[in-house]
Parts: sequence; C-alpha cells; structure tokens
Amino acid sequence: MGDEAPDRVSGATASDRMHRVLELLDTRDLVGVTELAHFFGVSEVTIRSDLTVLARQGRVARVRGGARALQRGQSEVAFDVRLRVQADGKRAVARAASAMIGDGEAIALDSSTTAFYIALELRDRKELVVVTNGLRVATALADAPGVSVIVPGGVLRLAAMSLVGDFASAVLRTTSIGKGFFGARGVSLDRGLMDLNPEEVRIKQEMADVCERVIGVFDHTKWRRSALLSFVPADRVSAIVTDAEAPSDLIDLWRGTDVEVIAAALDPAARNPAALHAEPLDLTALRASPPEAPAPDLERDGSARAPHLRPAPPVTARKEVADTTA
Repeated sequence: MGDEAPDRVSGATASDRMHRVLELLDTRDLVGVTELAHFFGVSEVTIRSDLTVLARQGRVARVRGGARALQRGQSEVAFDVRLRVQADGKRAVARAASAMIGDGEAIALDSSTTAFYIALELRDRKELVVVTNGLRVATALADAPGVSVIVPGGVLRLAAMSLVGDFASAVLRTTSIGKGFFGARGVSLDRGLMDLNPEEVRIKQEMADVCERVIGVFDHTKWRRSALLSFVPADRVSAIVTDAEAPSDLIDLWRGTDVEVIAAALDPAARNPAALHAEPLDLTALRASPPEAPAPDLERDGSARAPHLRPAPPVTARKEVADTTA
C-alpha cells in the first residue's frame, strides 16, 4: 500500500473508515484490503464493502485487491464520475420513468446522468422521438432502430457533455413535445426545480417551455438541497420520479399540490454491496488495473452515429471545469 503502514485503530464506524481511506489516498496511490483490515481491526469482507460504497459514490476506483485514487481529468470527465454517484437510485428512477414512455411519443431528455440511465431503458421503443441536448444521451440511443434522436446543437460543455447556447432556440421554438424529463440539483415547493450553471438552466427552460408535461427525475439526495437558479417553477411540474429513500414528508407536501410523485424501489441485488465482489480477489498481488465500468452498456465512443441521428449545427467545443446536474 505504501512505504509506511498507518498506525492501527479500532472501533471506527463505517463513515470514519471511509473518511480515513480517502485521507490515505490523498498521500498515496493505492490502498490494500489486507492492510486496511489490519489497520481498522475488521474483516476483509467489511473493508471490501466500504471500498465498494466509495466506488459507487465515484470517490475511488476499485482495483484488484484494493482501491486507488481517481485520476480525474485524465481518462474521464465530470459526467463519468457523476454516473457512479447514487447509481442504484438513478437506475431505479430510470426504470420507473421509462414506464411512463410509450411507443410513438415525442419526449425531451436533458443532459443529466439520470436522463442517460433513462435513455438506456428506451432502446427497445418503436417510433419514439427523443429531443436532447445531452451528447451521452444521444449516443446511448444512436443505434436504437426504433428511436429518432434530435440534437438541437450548440456549444459543448465538456463537464456535462451537453450542448448549450442560442443554436438550440430556433429548433425548440418549432417543436411540440409531450413529456420532458429533467434532472435537478435541488427541489422545493417555493422555487421548483433548480440547477447551478446559467447556460444549462437556460436550455432546460427552453426545453421545458415546449413540453406539455414536465417531469422531474432525481434521486433522494436532491430533496433537501437548493441551487443557484430555478429552471421550472413548482406549478409547472406535472410529476416527480425519485427513489424509495426520498423523504416521505416532502413527498406528501408535493402530492398535496396534485403533483404525481413516484418513489421507485431499488433493485434488491443492489442493496448488498458485497455481492458485487463475490468473485475471489488475489490479495497477494496488489496491482493497478483499469477501473470497473460505471454501468452496463455505457458507450464512451462519442463518434457513433445512427441513421436516425439528425445532424445539428456545427458545434464549438470549449473546456469547462464546473460540475452540473447530477
């Protein structure tokens, strides 16, 4: 794990252990299961469970026999990191949201990671039209034979893998969409659905304006959060799809305003983190290996195009560090 082993501690909670693992990874590249188990005085199974939780939160990368610090900005962008944060909740939301979408509809998906998971659930739909400003969302549906993808165009925001700007306005002004699904960084009855980046908020507003129904899609961690800007007022929200861990008191308040709220159950298999690493680990050879794939069927090759993907105006790329909608 390093040249020097840390002093042994015992009696630490799971939260304490994970915090200490992150501190260790600030000063070294790798941490090993065997040494962490000795350090904390717990079983290797417990340590694997802790590391799995951190990996699912996008805070470490699992490697053979342990974990390593994420090397952000080299092999992945902020979108890839956020895909793994609350991934089980986002998948549950995606399954429930996709059940609201039938063949032959026209829908909007924003560039959020939750929208990406929804897109993966829609690949078998027929005669479905999807309007999105999310490049990863478009790529996920690019080769789905029954889905036509419309990308309005604009300026590339690398952190969100999204297109923003005035290019989209002309397309959206002539579009009529049945349902729009939007992720959010915060939600409240006073301010509706909220996000951080002004350009992202603007394109969300324009997309929501042409949707007959606006549906918020986000996991339970967004319920007690606020954000800089509102992009949809509460009275324009038709429904909310969240996961079963969302606070029941806030759900009841929204239902009291005649907003449909669906609290989707998590996949039972996802509740057992140890099950994700049931295969034997070679504890004697701690070697770096590529991080595990964030999710099945994730496509990282942005060059793929399907016959149904309609070309957008030329895109101007620019780098951006700021994080956006989860």
